[in-house]
Amino acid sequence: MTPLQILQEKFGFSSFRLEQEAIINSVLQKKDTFALMPTGGGKSLCYQIPALIFDGLTVVVSPLIALMKDQVDALRINGIDAAFLNSTQSYQEQKRILDAIHSKKLKLLYLAPESTFFKQLLTFDVSLIAIDEAHCISHWGHDFRPEYRMLSQLKRTMPHVPVIALTATADRITRKDIVEKLELQSPATFVSSFNRANIRYTVEPKQRSFEKLLDFLDKRKNESGIIYCLSRASTETLANHLMEEGYQALPYHAGLEKDLRTKHQELFLRDEAKIIVATIAFGMGIDKSNVRYVVHMDLPKNIESYYQETGRSGRDGLDSEALLFYSYGDVSKMKRFVEVNDNPEQTEIYLKKLEQMAQYGDLTTCRRKYLLNYFDEAFPDYCGNCDACLTRSEQFDGTLLVQKALSAVARLQERFGAGYVIDFLRGSNAARIGEEHKRLRTFGIGADVSKEQWGTIIRELIAQNYLTKAEGNYPVLKLTAKSDAVLKGTAKAMLTKSRERIDVQEHQVDYETALFQQLKDVRKELATEENVAAYIVLSDATLLELATFLPHSKEELSKISGFGQVKLEKYGHSFLKGVTTYCNEHRLTSRIHLKSPKRPRRERPERDTETKQQSFDLFKRGHTVEKIAELRQLSPVTIESHLAFYVQQGSIAIEEIMDVAKIPAIQNAIAQIGGTVLTPIKNSLGDGYSFGEIKLVMAYLSLQSSRGEKSVIGKR
Repeated sequence: MTPLQILQEKFGFSSFRLEQEAIINSVLQKKDTFALMPTGGGKSLCYQIPALIFDGLTVVVSPLIALMKDQVDALRINGIDAAFLNSTQSYQEQKRILDAIHSKKLKLLYLAPESTFFKQLLTFDVSLIAIDEAHCISHWGHDFRPEYRMLSQLKRTMPHVPVIALTATADRITRKDIVEKLELQSPATFVSSFNRANIRYTVEPKQRSFEKLLDFLDKRKNESGIIYCLSRASTETLANHLMEEGYQALPYHAGLEKDLRTKHQELFLRDEAKIIVATIAFGMGIDKSNVRYVVHMDLPKNIESYYQETGRSGRDGLDSEALLFYSYGDVSKMKRFVEVNDNPEQTEIYLKKLEQMAQYGDLTTCRRKYLLNYFDEAFPDYCGNCDACLTRSEQFDGTLLVQKALSAVARLQERFGAGYVIDFLRGSNAARIGEEHKRLRTFGIGADVSKEQWGTIIRELIAQNYLTKAEGNYPVLKLTAKSDAVLKGTAKAMLTKSRERIDVQEHQVDYETALFQQLKDVRKELATEENVAAYIVLSDATLLELATFLPHSKEELSKISGFGQVKLEKYGHSFLKGVTTYCNEHRLTSRIHLKSPKRPRRERPERDTETKQQSFDLFKRGHTVEKIAELRQLSPVTIESHLAFYVQQGSIAIEEIMDVAKIPAIQNAIAQIGGTVLTPIKNSLGDGYSFGEIKLVMAYLSLQSSRGEKSVIGKR
C-alpha cells in the first residue's frame, strides 16, 4: 500500500497536511530526518505510516507513559498492532509483548528514553527509530532531560537504521543541537509553520484573576480545558474553589499519590472531569483532541513551554482559547525557578527565555506575530485572532511623561531596573534608594503618577523601543538610539490612553447542536465499551461534521473526515443510527452534497491567501469593508480585492459587499472592453467606480461561468 492509501484506509483522511507527505517519503528512503511541526500538526503519522510499510519494527521513544498509552490505544482502534513496554507492567505482560516482537506480529513499540529494554534492540528486527519530543536532548531547549542523552548511542550501535527526530518547540539553536546530539547523518530537515490559526491568544492583567476566570468559564461550562498553575498548592486550592463553584475540576501535580494522579488524568481524558488544574507536570504529549481552552494563572518560564502548553487546545482544528493572566511581578518570582545550581551558562539561557516570555505579556502588538517570529517564522502585523489585534487603542501625546522616565534612566546612569526607576520617579523613601540619588533634580518628578501607571508606561516604552532591558540576572533599563530625539524635544512620543476590545461575534458553524450532543453520548458509550478515552473513538471535529452534513448511508459516512475502513466497520452503524433517527424526527435530509472533498482537519490558509482569510473572517463577523480597512490599516480597495476571492469561490454573495445599482454598468464595461486588465475598464467608468468593485464583479462573473449559469446579479 502507498502512504496515501494507508492514510485513507487506516486513518480516514484523504490528504496529507503541512509537510507530512515529504517527511514520510524521506523516512521511506531510509534517510535520517528532522521534523519540526506545530502541536496538533500530525507528527505521529510521519512515523506511523512508514511503520506500516517497513517490514520490521518501528521503535518510538516517548517521554511519558500517558502519551504512550494514548498513542497505542488510538493505533489499536484503527486496527494497527502496537504496544508499549515499561517498568509498570507485569513480567507476563512484558513477555507477551516481547514474544510478539520476536514473532514479527508487532509494528510499533513505544519505549521511554531510560528504558532497560534498549539493551535488547539489537535482537529486534528494527526498521525505524522515532524520537518524539526530541528537544528534551538539548540543554538549549526548554525541557532538557538528562535521560535523553543516551539516545546518542542509537546511531553508533545501529548505524543503518534511519532515525526520525520530531518536536513542536525548538528555536534555531535547539534544532542544531538536537541534530548534533543524536548524531543524525546529513538529515533531511522539515520545518512547518508554527501558526495555530484556530487558537485565540489573550492576556489579562492578573488583578482579580479568579473572578475573571469564573467569567471566562461561565461561557464554557460544557467544554474541556486545562488550567496551569505555578505551584502544587495553588493547583489544589484553585481546583477546590472551582468545585465549590460547581465545576468538575481536579488537581494534578507530581506531589499527588501516583494512583490518584493517574485516576485524575483518566477522568479528564474520558471527559468525566471537564477541567484539570495542573502544574507543568501534566500534559506533555497528551493527545486529547477536544481541549477547548488552556488558561495560565501564572507566567510560564519560556515561550517554548507556553507555545507547547497552549497547543494542547484545539488539536482537532476547532476554535480554541489560550488565556494568560499576567503581572510583571511574576517575572521576579519565576527567576528562582529557572536558576540552575552551579551552572551559570544554563541559568543565563533560562533567564533570557524568561525575559522573552515577559515581553510577550507586555505586548501591545500582535501576539501571534511575536510567537511565530520567536521561532524564526515571518508573519504579518495583524492576525485578527488575538486580543491585541482585536483591541482598539486610543493614543495621546505622552512626550512629557516619556521625557521624565527617560531622564530618570539617564540620571541613574542606566544601572537600575524598572522597580528602582519607578521608586526614584515617585520620590520613594524606600531604604534602597541611595542618598546620592535623592539629591538629583529628577528625584520625585513623577510623584503624581501611580506606581502601576509608571509600570505600564515603562513596559510600553520597552515595546516601542524607547528603552531596552539588559540581559542577565538583574535586567537594568537602557536608553536606545530612539530615546535621544525625545529627550532633546525634537520628537513626540505617543502613549496609550485607553483600550477597547472590538466586539467580535463568534463564528458559529451551521450544525445541529442537539444532534452534536447526542453523538457525544453515542461516542461515550462506545469508548466505555472499548475502555479508551472518548476522543480516541472519534474527535469532536468528526462529530461536528456528522452534525453538519447529516450522512444517511455508509457511503456518505465514508466522506466524513476521521472514518477509516476500520472505524467505518466498527462504529459506522452506531453513528448512522444516531444521525438518521434525529433526521427522521426533525424531517431533515442529508446535506453531504454541501461538503467539499474530505480533509483531515481545518487547514491553515496558504501563505498567499492568509491575508485574504483575515479580511474574510472579519467580514463574516459582521464588519463592513470600511471597518475592516480601518482595523487592518489597509485601503478599502485592498479589502474588496480580498473579498473578491471569496465571491469567486461562492462563499460570499456579491450583494453583501457592494451597491447592486453599480453592477450593470460595470458588467457592460467589462463586456465592451474585454479582457481582465482593470485600468481601461476603470477609465471608461469614471471616478464613481473603484478597482475593487470591478474585481468583485469580475469574480462574480467567473463564478457564474464556472457554474454554467447566466450572469443575473441581484436575483439570487
